[in-house]
Amino acid sequence: MKKTNWKTIALLALVIGTTIPTLTSCKTSGQVANSGQTVKYTCPMHSEVVQDTPGNCPICGMTLVQSIHTASSNTH
Repeated sequence: MKKTNWKTIALLALVIGTTIPTLTSCKTSGQVANSGQTVKYTCPMHSEVVQDTPGNCPICGMTLVQSIHTASSNTH
């Protein structure tokens, strides 16, 4: 019977324990962690459609995709 390597199990538990809370604390809308960036949602086919929340494009019905806008970016 194989001997359990407790150091490996402890290290794995530590990595999982510190990674999962970090991944789940990411914001999906609004201000992005003090970086001056804001998450917006746009249509892949109609770039003029920009919303603050996820949803569907009012023109074609496609699912809006996330895009990050900086405070200094210009929209024309």
